[in-house]
Amino acid sequence: MDTAPARGLPPHHDGDPVLGEYEPFADTALTDAERWPTLTGTGAARLAALRAHPHAPAWVHECGDRLGVDDLAALAHLHSEISGIEPPRAGSAAPSWVTGLLERAAITVPRYRRTWRGAPPAFADVPTIARADLAADLASFVPVDRSLANAFTGTSTGSTGAALVLPQHARAVGSDLIQLRRLVALADASWVPDPGRLAVLSVVSQETAFTYASLLSAFEQAGMARINLHPSAWRRPGDREAFLAAIDPQVITSTPSALVDLAEIEVALHPVAVISGANALSPAARDLLRARWSAPVIDLYGLMETGPVAASVDGGPHVLLPREHHVEVLDAHGRGVAAGQRGEIVVTSAENPYLPLLRYRTGDHATLTEDGALADLEGRTPVRFAASDGTWVDAVGLTQVLQAHGTLAWHLHQGADGTLGLRAVGGDEEPALRSIERLLGRRPRSVRLARPADLGPGKPRRFSSDLPGATP
Repeated sequence: MDTAPARGLPPHHDGDPVLGEYEPFADTALTDAERWPTLTGTGAARLAALRAHPHAPAWVHECGDRLGVDDLAALAHLHSEISGIEPPRAGSAAPSWVTGLLERAAITVPRYRRTWRGAPPAFADVPTIARADLAADLASFVPVDRSLANAFTGTSTGSTGAALVLPQHARAVGSDLIQLRRLVALADASWVPDPGRLAVLSVVSQETAFTYASLLSAFEQAGMARINLHPSAWRRPGDREAFLAAIDPQVITSTPSALVDLAEIEVALHPVAVISGANALSPAARDLLRARWSAPVIDLYGLMETGPVAASVDGGPHVLLPREHHVEVLDAHGRGVAAGQRGEIVVTSAENPYLPLLRYRTGDHATLTEDGALADLEGRTPVRFAASDGTWVDAVGLTQVLQAHGTLAWHLHQGADGTLGLRAVGGDEEPALRSIERLLGRRPRSVRLARPADLGPGKPRRFSSDLPGATP
């Protein structure tokens, strides 16, 4: 949420999962007054203290949310507006605002101006688009009537496709914080600004990363920070633990693996909520985090292109957030699926005025529930595995097996010869291997890892295969 030219979300999200999700690149030339147009003396003092904390990490960047007076007024109105709104349902009929979006796109978005010539088709006839379309010709999706003078850029790492640099609007990203406040409230947790604590801590756990201290203009200029748990990011031994204890963050956001790493550090933290994103959160990891901090754990789903889309507050299906997103679940032929069926998540969004999206294929798959939520969400290209009898087994079944045996994180790979290799963290190894063997008629070679980060940098895939036909 702390934005610089560059959640967070995750997806989950590329980049950090929730707040501070956009990798900052070019904001260092700005002054603090430009980064926070409504900066007060109290906010400036809070920021200075955070930057100069004696146990702080080596801050390697600076960034701010750029929210002005009008932006804050709009976000305050949004906060009061969505408090009592029922979330929309995936797969339902397109809401009325979609008609207006189609009409605007027909006039202002080059991609659609060329093909529709001012007369948009029915929503069901709008062709879907994908990440490759944005990568090939991003400019054709940016409305011609929007000045980009105040835009900043959001970057996606490209871990699941071509890397993208997308225009972002401060108010659209600022609304992510409003959504998170709503989710924390739904989890029966109280989250109000506390001058003695950091409002939000975003953590990563890798050799190099952007780290910075910042403020949340829409949360009474409360402090936030992005830190790297890796020992190389700290000036002296013990600084990491001392800094964490001193800031005692109210809300902690990160990927599941970095959250597990944080949970293993011997320091007493008292978060009101923990928000996970960017990768699917296993039940075992959720239980570990909840037990460690006695706080609700929220699993957030979204993309850098769309922002947060849905969340699981209680470990159940992901419920859509009340925002200008219309979510469909489509089969391989582009048709809507019935409740209980699995398909690809497709998002139409008017949230980002610089990049309205019409029927954007996320590459993520889920099962549509009876009440319009998203269950069994697995990120990106679906993978299936060949059993010894020649049948295919969907990776969702393998996810359920591994979760049932308490596995925290894993990567299951099938080679071109059909052999299986499982790299896993936590859980009961032998029962999990036997269950996989019952499903596939093949016993995996097993490698046990100490922590999720050992699966590799970035966002390791849960499943992969070298067999033709494994990714239908």
